Amino acid sequence: MTLSLKLRQGLISLLLFAFLLPSSFLAIERAFYTQLVTNTEQKLEVHLYAILSEIQVSENKVQLSNVALAPDFSRPNSGLSAFITSEQDVLWQSDSSITQQFEPELLQLLPGKSDFRADLQHGHKYWVLSIALLFDQGERTIPLTVHVVQADHLLNTAHQSFLHTLIRWYLGIALVLLLVMLLAYRWTTRPLSMLDHEIRRVESGKQEQLSGNYPTELMALKEDLNLLLASQNRQKQRYRHHLSDLAHALKTPLAVLHTSPLSEQPELKEQLDRIGAMIDHQLKRASSSGQDVWKKQISLKPVLEKLVKALGKIYQHKGCQIEVECPDDMAFKGDETDMMEILGNLLDNACKACDQKVRLQVSSHPFTLIVEDDGPGIPKDRRQQLFQRGTRLDTYQEGHGVGLSIVAELVSSYNGVLAISDSELGGARFHLSFPDI
Repeated sequence: MTLSLKLRQGLISLLLFAFLLPSSFLAIERAFYTQLVTNTEQKLEVHLYAILSEIQVSENKVQLSNVALAPDFSRPNSGLSAFITSEQDVLWQSDSSITQQFEPELLQLLPGKSDFRADLQHGHKYWVLSIALLFDQGERTIPLTVHVVQADHLLNTAHQSFLHTLIRWYLGIALVLLLVMLLAYRWTTRPLSMLDHEIRRVESGKQEQLSGNYPTELMALKEDLNLLLASQNRQKQRYRHHLSDLAHALKTPLAVLHTSPLSEQPELKEQLDRIGAMIDHQLKRASSSGQDVWKKQISLKPVLEKLVKALGKIYQHKGCQIEVECPDDMAFKGDETDMMEILGNLLDNACKACDQKVRLQVSSHPFTLIVEDDGPGIPKDRRQQLFQRGTRLDTYQEGHGVGLSIVAELVSSYNGVLAISDSELGGARFHLSFPDI
């Protein structure tokens, strides 16, 4: 399946929109959270050194003067607490730790080394900064470990507040970007839509060449298409003119031969008639467009009205009834001369063969023509012979057996299919089907 350029650009824009916004949002959120953790560690480090500056040890008891300590260490539910341990014993803890369920862990730290970590206890998360030291007391040293603890909700509150602000900004950015993308999509695809519209107008015969003002990338294509159209028209006109000149040149000596007494001989008369019919046939082929690169689109209703009116006068003596079933908006993507030739031959043959009734049905998707009559029909073993030039299966005096061969060639030039079968009216049924292009 080949995707259109518009759909490709739209998909790429949506993919970029769906990837870049969430990824940038996640990157900013993670960067901010990492910075919050770093700030928490630095904050705890400041409190840690303040505690170290106030430690006093006497008789295996630790005391702090609380002069340099932050007020949060004295306020319950502040989320900030501190502990001083020696091996497995807690020698000191701040007043704020009373409402916490945190228990300092026994760490194997070398003196002077610190450790920052996240600790999960009793369903609550804590950020802990610990440092080990040796406190000199006279003749002996006491190993101490100081723990400064912050509850995670302090960090999480700042994180959630930032997330809410970031989400609001990103929703606004997303709406602006979406609007810009839609405008950019419309702006960049507008030349393609204009080109497509002009090509359709050329196909329908409403204009001869492309005349729009396009971006540089499409100007070369426009000029090449116009050159192709002009070249095709010139070539077609030369072809038709040469054939027309040839036909006129042949018709003059042919007319002279018809005035000769020898032309009354049956054998010679038949050959002269065949030469005249072949000249007319080739002229009709030259005037037909077939399946050109640029197809004209004609309304079918007026063509049918002309044909039915003309055939009604021709076969007035026979009382021929031509029933037409065709939507008013039915159109044929081709040349009017070709359609006149196809329908003219089929309807004329049907009027000749019918007892009284001829029916024409036209439908679309695919474009289909069905011509039926209530005449004697055509034997199955002789139907294919109808498409051979010069073959006649009727007893009419007019014509030379090239009408249906012209129809077959025209239908083939439009990649159509022509089939003959029995009609429910009793006679022949010609079914023509053309592909949707």
